[in-house]
Amino acid sequence: MAPVRHEVDLFRPMYQIIRRINLGVDVHTVLSVLTQGVVDVVGFQVAAISWLTDALDFEIVSVAGRDDAREQLMGTRVSLAEMEAELRASDQSGCLFFLPAGRLGEDAGGWIPDVSDVAPQPGKWLGEDTLRCLLRSPEGELLGVLSVDLPDDGLRPTAARRELLEMYADLAGLALNQARRATALEERVRLSGAVQAALLSTDADHDPARLVATSASAFSSVLRASTLWVRVIDPQNPGHPGEVAAVPAGTVPLASPEVLAHAAADARAAWDAGVVATAFLRDGRWASSTSAWSETPERIRVVEGRAGWVRRSTSEPIPISEDQAGLMQFLEAVGASSLLMCPVGVGSDCFGYFVACRDDESVWSDEEIEASARLGRHLGQAVLSVRLLERERVLVQQLEALDGYKNDLVSTVSHELRTPLTSVVGHLELIEDAVTAGVQVGDNAFEVVQRNLRRVLRLTDELLTLKRIDAAAGTDPGILDLRLVARDVVASLQPQADAQRVSLRLAPHGGPVLITGNGAELERVVLNLVDNAIKYTPAGGVVEVSIERTARFVRLVVADSGIGISPGDQEELFAEFFRSTNPTALAVTGTGLGLSIVRRIVQRHGGSIRVTSAPGEGSTFTVRLPLSHTRDA
Repeated sequence: MAPVRHEVDLFRPMYQIIRRINLGVDVHTVLSVLTQGVVDVVGFQVAAISWLTDALDFEIVSVAGRDDAREQLMGTRVSLAEMEAELRASDQSGCLFFLPAGRLGEDAGGWIPDVSDVAPQPGKWLGEDTLRCLLRSPEGELLGVLSVDLPDDGLRPTAARRELLEMYADLAGLALNQARRATALEERVRLSGAVQAALLSTDADHDPARLVATSASAFSSVLRASTLWVRVIDPQNPGHPGEVAAVPAGTVPLASPEVLAHAAADARAAWDAGVVATAFLRDGRWASSTSAWSETPERIRVVEGRAGWVRRSTSEPIPISEDQAGLMQFLEAVGASSLLMCPVGVGSDCFGYFVACRDDESVWSDEEIEASARLGRHLGQAVLSVRLLERERVLVQQLEALDGYKNDLVSTVSHELRTPLTSVVGHLELIEDAVTAGVQVGDNAFEVVQRNLRRVLRLTDELLTLKRIDAAAGTDPGILDLRLVARDVVASLQPQADAQRVSLRLAPHGGPVLITGNGAELERVVLNLVDNAIKYTPAGGVVEVSIERTARFVRLVVADSGIGISPGDQEELFAEFFRSTNPTALAVTGTGLGLSIVRRIVQRHGGSIRVTSAPGEGSTFTVRLPLSHTRDA
């Protein structure tokens, strides 16, 4: 009966452990019972279990036995690389790795008991002997290590004791695997609900600023971030902040255009590669990694597979190079110890990114990375929808404006044609009546007909000019001397100026002023401006044409001492068919298309036009055009 009682006492702790595992008891409690069982049943004075963290460090989480060992070992970490080096130098028997004292390096750390009073002899346990049992999942994934020290009998364990120790190691592996699966399932359930709530909260926002603000608040809750900000990149200027929002509000750190552009490029690269970037601060250095959201993690064999395998980790210290100095300063200014950057986009387009920060050094879990990727894709779809709606709104406005322009054009052209044609028809009837009655026809009637027909021809010519300007956007420009163009225009308009007793002058210029453009169009610019200046300048006034140049631009200035333009009229001056509200100006015939044509030509040549004027003080029109790249002769 005694042997049976002994076997029952021996396996009762294992039964309790298995029962706790099946009941889903807290993993720390199960591991504590395991280590205590190794001490009580297997017969070691010290037993410690360390589990493999997401950062690939072995952290001791349970110690049983001697108090001095527990005090020194609890919470300490050993990197996977250091553990692998020890395992490779050990003698293996199943999942047990024994490292004799003679092979232990001089700089080895950890707790080393004092057994100097034990006389060395074959089979004796030495103070620096190390025995580790690997804790693995049923699939062979390395989850942790059970380390034991100081056997009660002072001897290296026999085959029976090693077998019993392996049983405890298997149970510890099952406990860790069960706990990890339960934790992962719980996290997935939490994240699934949180992500769904976040997606619903952003669906109704069609304003870019509100969408970004809503997303920042929702995403921060999902990822349990101490700080989170969302940025939608300005595609025309990646160094500009664009649309940005943060939680808590106002916590977006200031960043230089270079850092912003660098972050935009990183987001673009991450989106193209299908990864989420993470980083954490450890021992004063930043380590970074990228995790693909659509791939199964790669398995890395430990000790050529004899110790199982671990999931891939690409965490490496970020190299602090000269071009990344600003980025490192930015990370330090953030004040976080762990961060995640997820790109935002849809299809082949990356629209921005969001960054989640934590104050601790916790590594982002696979479940959180998957949730982040889902949030990034949803926000990308929302941004695309907002941009399409905005584009649709702009197109509707443009179509409405085009429709209004068409109506205005038809109405204005009809009016501008009807007035002179009515006058022509009326005078032709007078001429016909006079001929029928045998009465002499006066010259005035023919002059009126001629004047109104010229008005119709001028309107037709300017409408055709507008059409040619819009249709000639792709024509090849040439090189021309603006000084010669101005000279020819002034010469052609000199008779008109003399007839109106207006002094027309061309300011002298030392040499050629070469620009790139369409000669006929630029001649039209000078002609329209000078012609207008003469028409709206009373007798005795002055019109002066001058050309100025700088290192990059040339300025054509047409100044007159005419009737001037009111501030209200200046706002509409370059619109099609606009006529001044000044009665004096309205008395001068015109179509209201001349300055509109001038502005279109100037803008098509990469230039600008502005006017300075006041009623009764004359007007000055300044056209700025880029100089030609060809050297002046």
